[in-house]
Amino acid sequence: MASLDEIPSVPMPRLTPLRIAGVYLVFGLSWIYLSDGVLWALTDDGEIRLWIEATKGTLFVLVSSGLIYWLTRRARHTYAETQGRLEKRNRELSIFHRIVRHNLRNVATVLTGRAEAAAEAEDPDPHLAVIERKSDRLRTLAEKASLLRGVSDDQSARRVQQDLCQAVTEICDQHRESDPDADIAVDCPDCIVTMVPARIGFAVSELVENAIVHAGPDATVVVTVDGDDEYFRITVDDDGPGIPDVERTAIEGTVEDVLDHSEGVGLWLVRLIVENAGGDLAVVESDLGGTAVRLTFARVEPDEDEEPAVTVPAG
Repeated sequence: MASLDEIPSVPMPRLTPLRIAGVYLVFGLSWIYLSDGVLWALTDDGEIRLWIEATKGTLFVLVSSGLIYWLTRRARHTYAETQGRLEKRNRELSIFHRIVRHNLRNVATVLTGRAEAAAEAEDPDPHLAVIERKSDRLRTLAEKASLLRGVSDDQSARRVQQDLCQAVTEICDQHRESDPDADIAVDCPDCIVTMVPARIGFAVSELVENAIVHAGPDATVVVTVDGDDEYFRITVDDDGPGIPDVERTAIEGTVEDVLDHSEGVGLWLVRLIVENAGGDLAVVESDLGGTAVRLTFARVEPDEDEEPAVTVPAG
């Protein structure tokens, strides 16, 4: 059983020098033995055989040159792609390091101050409550730091067959348990079975959580799943005051903007997940009066003989 955030790892073959040499060796030996067999079967005339051998040698040089050119060009292209992914990942890690460091510094300052105040106060409970909330914040940061390890790699672009409505419903059920005062609804057809990008479960869960945080404990949140033959969309609407400008930067801003503000860790990860999966993320006004965040992905139909996976919502 696979969840929205669990994808089987399929190693992609790389054109190493050894593999290029192996391909050339197989091609060369096959050419020699097969062509010689055909040549001897065609004629017994020595002069004709000599002419064919010369022609065959010329063709071998031309074809093998083309093969080597194609193999080395493909290897170079693979190298360039790998370099691009590494540079992108390093840039993302740099941003995340800056964000986490900023958050950790703020949380540590609050914890130190509250601990000192609790030690001196007659009633330490208010301070202890703040310490508990900040400790939860640290755990959340740790979880998101762990998730980042898999956001930038090839896993993010892979897909797994899912009943999207069932998956989104289970994610919302989790949030109903943790936020019982919030009104969380799902608007979805009976069944949308499609190939879903990896880690989209975290993205949906993070958007629902963010909506509840900014709209308040009695928030109204509606998660809508719809689509057509080409695309499917997941939209999270709320009735809150909207995403703060600092956190909106994590969705819409440039790399420099994110570094300057050092906020919105979760929303920034949502953005990475969507971009790495080739999707589109848009922030618009909600009919509920707050904000709507819409995720759009190209639709990929599953194989007919593949059964939809039973989903386990993102953690």
